[in-house]
Amino acid sequence: MIALALLGTLGVNFYTLAQVVRARTSMLWADQWVIVQDLEQLAQGHPLWPILWAPYWGHRLVIPRLLFLADSRWLSLASLTWLTLVVQFVHIALLIALAWLLLRRKSLALFLIGTVVILNLMLSPFQMENFVWGMQTMFPLVFMTATAACLCLSLASVDKRRPFLVLCIVLGMVSSYSMPNGILVWPALVVQSIYLKQSRRVVISLASLGTVVIASYLWHYTRPLEMGMGGGGILRHPVDAILLLGLIVGSAFRFTIPWDVAVGVAAIAVTAAILIHALFARRNDRRWFSALFGILLFLLLSSMSLVAGRLTSKDLHFEGKDLLPVRYFTMICLFWASVALLALCTSQGRWLQALALCFYGALLALLMFTSVVRQLTEAEDWADFFVGADAMGSALILDVTDEQLLSLFWPNQPEREERTLFLRQNRLAMFHEPRADWPGKRVSDLFPSPPHPCEGAIEKMVALDGSAWRVEGWAWDGEAASSPDDILFADPTGRVIGLARGGLRHGYIPGLLLESGPLPSHVRFRHSEWLGYARLPTDSQWAQVKLYGLFRNEGKVCAIK
Repeated sequence: MIALALLGTLGVNFYTLAQVVRARTSMLWADQWVIVQDLEQLAQGHPLWPILWAPYWGHRLVIPRLLFLADSRWLSLASLTWLTLVVQFVHIALLIALAWLLLRRKSLALFLIGTVVILNLMLSPFQMENFVWGMQTMFPLVFMTATAACLCLSLASVDKRRPFLVLCIVLGMVSSYSMPNGILVWPALVVQSIYLKQSRRVVISLASLGTVVIASYLWHYTRPLEMGMGGGGILRHPVDAILLLGLIVGSAFRFTIPWDVAVGVAAIAVTAAILIHALFARRNDRRWFSALFGILLFLLLSSMSLVAGRLTSKDLHFEGKDLLPVRYFTMICLFWASVALLALCTSQGRWLQALALCFYGALLALLMFTSVVRQLTEAEDWADFFVGADAMGSALILDVTDEQLLSLFWPNQPEREERTLFLRQNRLAMFHEPRADWPGKRVSDLFPSPPHPCEGAIEKMVALDGSAWRVEGWAWDGEAASSPDDILFADPTGRVIGLARGGLRHGYIPGLLLESGPLPSHVRFRHSEWLGYARLPTDSQWAQVKLYGLFRNEGKVCAIK
């Protein structure tokens, strides 16, 4: 059964990673346009520190802004999905190491079960927004560094190893200046150090340093108005706060709001009871158990901060299943993975603990394996959205105004156009890609190899202004058994007048274009659709336009007929 669970988990993992690779894009979406404003200010000579320290929508993005600045300097604002995955895989390695330290003396089977749960949840497609959106590196980062800090504190308790204590402090600061909930790692570290019976000097040092970090974070801090219960609201309505906390934990199941709340509250209650009992028991693995305790405490505090900062009592009456944005599922999946480790390392003993293990086993099996179809669908949907976003980069390269779709990426048109000009002038984001240099050049000069024939056609054209068009169609290369990565529109002289991105599903780009109607015959070629833009004065000239499909890795083209 463990082997089957591992095989199923790895299958979903590989599919998820394949969709993440397919979704890579340098096209900016939503809050990434704010980073462009930061780059503009730096280019105008503004000092660096006020830009790094400026709050944005309740966040102090000090570490993320440094990452984005480095990305703009050395990678021209290319996609950071690779960095997000590196952070997530480091986190997975840390959790598996913790599982080994906690379970190696109990049972190899328990360790393997813990590994399956970690791989399944930490690479779950429920986290796809964070995996594929370059802005979201900070979400995996804040939790990875918190986990690493707790592990380093445990290592520091062995023969008073000061380098690990220093590393714990550094990781705690990185976590704190990545996202608001990162400052809550300090209370967790202080409580963990007390549990470890570390010296008074260490406890006071962590508490003092944490106080300074939290105070610096809150200095001139502003939170969005009318968002979340706030600390006062939690104190005035503690029952609603507990129910909302249960909603966060239970939302991974995506039942209905009442059922999510019930499952979440029950899980928190059982977890608290097991954790309290385990803390006062005599444990041979006390040092490593303290790390798990610190992680769980940090996650519960982070969930409560989400109640304070983003949720209200009205959300308990939300009509629907998907109240929480996908970005929060990194925290939720980590919570359930940590709970699984808690259940496994306390499974031996009294019958109540065995009963709790069965309770968690049923919930985790439900969470991991009964929603596989929904997870795979979600992975593909997010990938298609960002492939569609990549296609929208063609509109910016060709200076085409498609307000219907571009407003989905940043609604303020004057700001978007100003920042697009900055990107163009500095060859950042999509303007750094090879396709930015293709318009106006001959296809034969760009790709000298003679094109071979492939299937395809234009399906829909939308006139945007006097000379620009949004164009949709399909293409398929029978020899390669795949769709071209790019589509080039060429005039009768062979010069490129338009660009498109391929690899989309027919009539379905989540969040961009949703079209219904009878399915064409080529729908059997999955991901054979393309979306792009072209500049042509009149529709009468379309009869002379030639279409070419480009396979980016091979540098080969096919003539679409």
